[in-house]
Amino acid sequence: MGFKRLRKYFTVVPKENKDEFSRQLWKENFLKLIVIAGFFSICESLLLIFFSSTVVDVKISILIFISLSLLMLPLLIQVYRKCNVYRKEIIYCTEVGYLIILLVFGCALSILPQNELVSINPYIIAVFGLAAFIYLPPLTSLVLYSSIYLFFFLVIPYYQPNDYIVEILRINAFIMNLCAWIFSRMVFKIRLLSLIYKKEIETKNIILADLSVRDSMTSLYNHENIFLKLKEEIERAKRIDYPLSIIMMDIDDFKDINDRFGHQYGDNVIIRVAGILGQVCRRTDIIGRYGGDEFVIILPDTVTDEVLFLAERLRSKIALTDFREGIHITVSGGISELKEESPEELIRKADLQLYKAKANGRNRFEAGSLVDDVQGSLWGNIRG
Repeated sequence: MGFKRLRKYFTVVPKENKDEFSRQLWKENFLKLIVIAGFFSICESLLLIFFSSTVVDVKISILIFISLSLLMLPLLIQVYRKCNVYRKEIIYCTEVGYLIILLVFGCALSILPQNELVSINPYIIAVFGLAAFIYLPPLTSLVLYSSIYLFFFLVIPYYQPNDYIVEILRINAFIMNLCAWIFSRMVFKIRLLSLIYKKEIETKNIILADLSVRDSMTSLYNHENIFLKLKEEIERAKRIDYPLSIIMMDIDDFKDINDRFGHQYGDNVIIRVAGILGQVCRRTDIIGRYGGDEFVIILPDTVTDEVLFLAERLRSKIALTDFREGIHITVSGGISELKEESPEELIRKADLQLYKAKANGRNRFEAGSLVDDVQGSLWGNIRG
C-alpha cells in the first residue's frame, strides 16, 4: 500500500507504449542538448575571451566545459540520428552523462568565485533550465538533483570560509533543488500525457477509418470497399502477372428463413456465415459482404481448381453447421477467374455462375468461362 502511494508521485510510462514514448522523449531531449551544447560552447568561449575575473579556477572550469561539450557534440548528434536504433542503455548513459556535465558546470560557476561573489545563480539556472527544457522521468531527475546537491553541499565549505553563509547557501540550494524537481516532474507529466492522448486519438482514428470500410453487422468489407479491393487486386495481378479468382455466393432461400424465423434470426445467420468464411478462408483472401445475404471472396494468386477446393470446404462447413436446434442452411456460389476482364465483368461472370448453381439445385458452386450472350440472358431471366 505504501509503495502504491509513493508510486503516484513518480509518473510512470504505460507499459504498452513505454519503448515508443521513451524514444520519442529521448529524441526531443537530444535535439535540445545539441542546441544547448552548441550555444553554450559559443557563449562560454566569448565569455572566456572577455572574462576579467582573477579566479583562475573559473577560467579552467569554462575551458573544461567547452572541451567536454565539443567532444560530446558529435556523440549527441549521432545518438539523435540513430535514436530508434541504438540500445536504450547507450541512449540513457549519453543523455545522463551530458546532463551531469551541465549540472556540475553550473555548480562550479557558483562555488568557485565565492570569494568574489556570494551567489548560486548559475546553480539555480542549471537545475531549473534542465527542469524546463529536458523531459526526465521523476526518479531520474530526483537522482540527478540529489547527487548534484550532495556535491554542492560537500564542496561549498572549501570555497566559502563563512560558516553562516555556507548554511544559507545550502538551504537556498536545497529549496531550489526541490522546486526544480517538482517543476521537472510537472513538465514530464504534461509531455507524457500529451503523448498518451495523441496515441489514443491515433488509435481511435484507425478504428474509425476501419469502421468506415467495414460492414457494421459482419465486420467484413462493405459493398463499396470490397469493390475497391477487387480493383486493387486486379491491377496488382495484371502488374505482377499472377492468377486471381473470386467467389460470389449467397444463402439459399434466405427470404424463407426471414419469413419463418424473423429478420433478427436472419441477421444472426448472416453473422455466423461471415464468421465461417473468416475461419475457412486463408489470410491472403479478402472477404466482403456484397449486399443482403451475398458475399464476395477475392482470392489472389489462386486458379479455379484451387478455388473449387476451398469452395467445397465452405459449402460443407456451412451445410453441417447447426444454426438453430437442428436447422441447417445451405449456400450457393459462382467462381470466376481473371482473364482480361474489368472488375465489373469479373463480378458479372461470378454472378452468372452463382445463378447457374441456383438453377442446378442450390447447395453447390459452379465455375466456368464467360458465358455467351444467350446464356447471360438466360441466367438474367432466372435472377429476375
